[in-house]
Amino acid sequence: MEILNKLLKLQDNKSKTVFRNVFFSFFIKGINIAVNFLTIPLVLTFLNTTQYGVWLTLTAILGWFALFDLGFGNGLRNHLTVAVAKQDFKEGKIYVSTTYAALSVIFGSLIVIFLVIHPYINWVSVFNAPQSMAGDINYAVMFAICFLFVQFVVRLINTVLLSFQRAAMADFTNSLVQVCVLLGLYLVKILHISSLASVAIVYSAVPVIVFLTVSFILFYKKYAALSPSFYAIKFTHVKSLLNLGLNFFVIQIAALILYASDNFIIAQLFAPAQVTVYNIAFKYFSIVSILFTIVLSPFWSMTTQALVEGDWNWIKSSIKKLQYLWAGLLICGVIQFAVANPIYKLWTLGKVIVPLQLSGLMFVYFMVTNWSSIYSNFLNGVGKVKLQLYCGVGGMIFNIPFAIYLAKTCHMGIVGIPMATICTMLIANVIGVIQYNKIVNGTAVGIWNK
Repeated sequence: MEILNKLLKLQDNKSKTVFRNVFFSFFIKGINIAVNFLTIPLVLTFLNTTQYGVWLTLTAILGWFALFDLGFGNGLRNHLTVAVAKQDFKEGKIYVSTTYAALSVIFGSLIVIFLVIHPYINWVSVFNAPQSMAGDINYAVMFAICFLFVQFVVRLINTVLLSFQRAAMADFTNSLVQVCVLLGLYLVKILHISSLASVAIVYSAVPVIVFLTVSFILFYKKYAALSPSFYAIKFTHVKSLLNLGLNFFVIQIAALILYASDNFIIAQLFAPAQVTVYNIAFKYFSIVSILFTIVLSPFWSMTTQALVEGDWNWIKSSIKKLQYLWAGLLICGVIQFAVANPIYKLWTLGKVIVPLQLSGLMFVYFMVTNWSSIYSNFLNGVGKVKLQLYCGVGGMIFNIPFAIYLAKTCHMGIVGIPMATICTMLIANVIGVIQYNKIVNGTAVGIWNK
């Protein structure tokens, strides 16, 4: 590792830490990517395309519920990173304990509310599915949402790891979840349980078990000084968590509707089977985005640390390196597009045909998303998120009707869905670049500095 540091001319500790996390994360994420690709053909062996389309739409809805933490997780990440940088573990323990307590109250209440209203919702209509699937869908939704609410409490351990600049360890935990999910799905197959409910249980219960296990191990030993304690809970700290966290919460809601509503729109406008077509292209081209996310992952918390230390030169240098990396991945994306069709055929066993136009737009979609993430990652790290919030809300309002207009009125079909999102993102991208330049050059005033 030291030899690689010298070859890459990494002199400062922050760059070395980022590189170390990225280096190990590439190997860990490689496992994650392989598992994700193995999961799709495995599930398609015991679920038909309609069932799988319903499942993909359900996962999109689960993503919406994931934001009910009101931004506590991201608020904790910034506050805990500052506490760790100052070696103030007493304050860090208070923030960790308070966040666990607040989320336990929120998600515990949501489970009770959901179980009360669940029987009164016509889930078949929600997913535009055949009536014959009613029972299976009802059980799948119930298990998936209840376990998901628990999951978003226990996975706070990853936020703690990120605050300690342990992004690779957080990635390892996520990959461990994916491997265990794959093993669970294989067990479902050999037991011949071809139901949505069984898939939902595996996908939602396995992460809870893994995150709980990792949490007990780390809080018992390595991070014992921060382990959650009833006596360290101070609800007076909730306000400081939410001051920043609520902004992150609104941004997440807007981003979710902008990015994750596509499956739901397609299911409503067309048919669940079309969700499968869209998702195959999405997952294929997301490989480049996954690789980029590996590199970006340590930068949020490291940017916060650099801000505390006043190290603006490191921040500027890091952004420039990310821009070069984006250009390199652009070339990789072009190659990926060129070989897309034969890979689709091999990957889905010839069961799913993806239009060439959809592949092209997915390539553009992820390149625009990656460029945007460079600057949103920086802004999150320095806590200047007001403009992101306004752009996100504006995009959220504009994207869905525009997507429907392109898909239906303009007769573009599912191709119109990513086209709408790309157009929406471009405006936010320009604003993000302008705000970054103003902040690092010390000319940001008013809304540009909030």
